[in-house]
Amino acid sequence: MEGYRKLTADECTRLQAQGCTAEAWETIEVSADFDSGTVRNCGFRGRVRIGAGARLRNVGRIAGCDIGAGAVVEETSIVEATGRSSFGSGIPVAAVNEAGGREIPLFTGLTSQLAYIIAMYRHRPNTVRRLLDMAEREFTLPAAASLCTIGPGARISSCGILRNVCIGADAVVEGASLLSNGTVASRPGQRTYIGPGVKMRDFIVCGNSIVDNGTVAERCFFGNATHASALTATDSLFFAGSHCDNGEVCSVLAGPYTISHHKSTLLIAGMFSFFNAGSGTNQSNHLLKSGPVHQGIHQRGCKYGSDAYMMLPALDGAFTTVIGRHKSHPDTECFPFSLLIEQEGQSWLLPGSNLATAGATRDIAKWPQRDRRDSHAGDLIRFEECNPYIGERIAAAVALSEELLAKEPGDVCTCKRLRIRTAMLRRGLRLYRLAQEKYLGAMLSADTVPDAGGQGRWVDAGGTYLPLGAMDDILDRIDAGTLATVAEVCGALREAHDNYHAYAAGWALGRLEELLGRRPSADDIAAAVDAGTAAAAKLAAMAADDMRSEQEPAMAVGYGLDTDDEEVRMADFRTVRGIR
Repeated sequence: MEGYRKLTADECTRLQAQGCTAEAWETIEVSADFDSGTVRNCGFRGRVRIGAGARLRNVGRIAGCDIGAGAVVEETSIVEATGRSSFGSGIPVAAVNEAGGREIPLFTGLTSQLAYIIAMYRHRPNTVRRLLDMAEREFTLPAAASLCTIGPGARISSCGILRNVCIGADAVVEGASLLSNGTVASRPGQRTYIGPGVKMRDFIVCGNSIVDNGTVAERCFFGNATHASALTATDSLFFAGSHCDNGEVCSVLAGPYTISHHKSTLLIAGMFSFFNAGSGTNQSNHLLKSGPVHQGIHQRGCKYGSDAYMMLPALDGAFTTVIGRHKSHPDTECFPFSLLIEQEGQSWLLPGSNLATAGATRDIAKWPQRDRRDSHAGDLIRFEECNPYIGERIAAAVALSEELLAKEPGDVCTCKRLRIRTAMLRRGLRLYRLAQEKYLGAMLSADTVPDAGGQGRWVDAGGTYLPLGAMDDILDRIDAGTLATVAEVCGALREAHDNYHAYAAGWALGRLEELLGRRPSADDIAAAVDAGTAAAAKLAAMAADDMRSEQEPAMAVGYGLDTDDEEVRMADFRTVRGIR
């Protein structure tokens, strides 16, 4: 191999004097400027390559390994290859549905959008098959090798067993207990960290991510800008911004910003996105008769309160807050921004209530501020609050609320196994109408030329909003073979993603035409923008009122602990809470 040579007899003697052993010294290759003083107390088996400036100390067994320039491997039991491996690539992950049927293969080029298509478009088997063939051809087959690798500048220290692994450039693996059949796909300059006590089998960890503190993972993918600590995870994929600590995750497609911090929390058999799990959050996917075949879809922005429980199958509408235990398989897609609560064993819905609260406003503002993706990230994310995907669900909520109220339901009406108090439905309708005006005004005021391709149904494809027509066009091009590589598919998705504002303006213009029953004039558009501004101000005022309730003296219990002076107590409260 160019740039490498065999050890000299003198170097072999020095290495033996420094505590090293080898089955066969002639199977070890070193860089031209190899310094034997950087290798001590190591046991070599089979073929080993040592790059320039690499430092190896106190390693029980190094077998079948290519160690890059400047890498450090020290105080570690075993780093070895045991035959040919693809280092996790190609391993199927039974995400979303624990019983299978939506398997997504691990590969280093996987993105949130590709995972969404592979998992959720099984009604297009030819499309999915072509995507899987691309991934195998471009990632799994080229990854296969008989040497594990430690990339340039990587640092492995105080670890147990690293078997059939590929550790990328500049990655830090510190105190890991077991890494088996996997890839840490770090690139030069990325901060990628695998920490103490971690055990992973059949895995891929992308660069700019952290897996730490005893996490146990099997058949898992950790994307760019993800974080896992003290987590137990199987058959799950985590994408940009996801941060899961302490609890358990099983058969989950964790889209961007899936957040869980508590030991008592279980996320299972579902698709999550911009999700926040309270302590004790739990779902059941096993109804005994048919096995664990049920799944949950938790659309963007959902929250589960402490001890919230959902019996699957279920569909949580966008920005829905779930409190209590629910066994009636709720479907709240047509009621976004709602509060779903349990009373006496029944599921009650407060439609649109989160439109008037500070919580949703705070969440929408915080996500872009917490975006830690780097230049190598492949996940596409749109953070716009006023967008067609949510807008069409608000429009559906208006229509459904009007329909239910037209039936004169009395004090309580039922819809999709949910109970709704009529007074709350009327309030929700008022809020949805304000939100509809706000959304239309915001999208129509954008300084862009409307693209008619944005009209019709939209999808939230793993964190980015796309017109269904644009998505179908991409999938049709995959079927036709005009998108023939993973890079080409990702490029087409990015092109549609980058055209979002024109698409959104096109959707809003089409929606306004539908509401008016005629083609909107310039004056109509200006009036819609003004109405949207006024509606946004009203909703913002409601959210501000809600926030003020959090700043009342009743919320200052426990502040100013060592004083009886009310002003001092409130001063402590305001200082800590940052209230002016």
